Amino acid sequence: MHRIFKPLVAAVMLAGLALPFAPAEAQWVFVARKALGRIHQMTEGGQQDGRAGYDFATVLLDAHADKIFSTALELARKNPSVRILMQDPGARRIQIAEGDRTATLNVVPFNDDVSQLLIAGHAGPGEGSTSSMVVQAVLRVCKEMGKHCEVSN
Repeated sequence: MHRIFKPLVAAVMLAGLALPFAPAEAQWVFVARKALGRIHQMTEGGQQDGRAGYDFATVLLDAHADKIFSTALELARKNPSVRILMQDPGARRIQIAEGDRTATLNVVPFNDDVSQLLIAGHAGPGEGSTSSMVVQAVLRVCKEMGKHCEVSN
């Protein structure tokens, strides 16, 4: 009985050590599900004082990173007012330009089912903010993929 008891105690202890991680993972999944489709936006400097400014928009999507990247690349290729300056499928990164404004799109996988789309835009001195440009680009990718996205308050 002593030989059976030690492995049983060890198995119960190992199972007990694993339990605290399960609720933490479940909480992460809950938070991620609540964040899916919410576009977060930030603007950094420049627009009020005439200097160059930066705008960022990001969203979590329940899709594979490669699918998001290929959708965004195809939309950029179809848009006659946009020039593709750089594309790196391995890094899932595209840089585009519209006039003097530039934007970089990057897709980061969290797992096979959830990825983050991030677009950072840059406007030259005296130009309007690119925030509407980057948010609209995110919304176009969401629409093309059949995902519901909305700007977070």
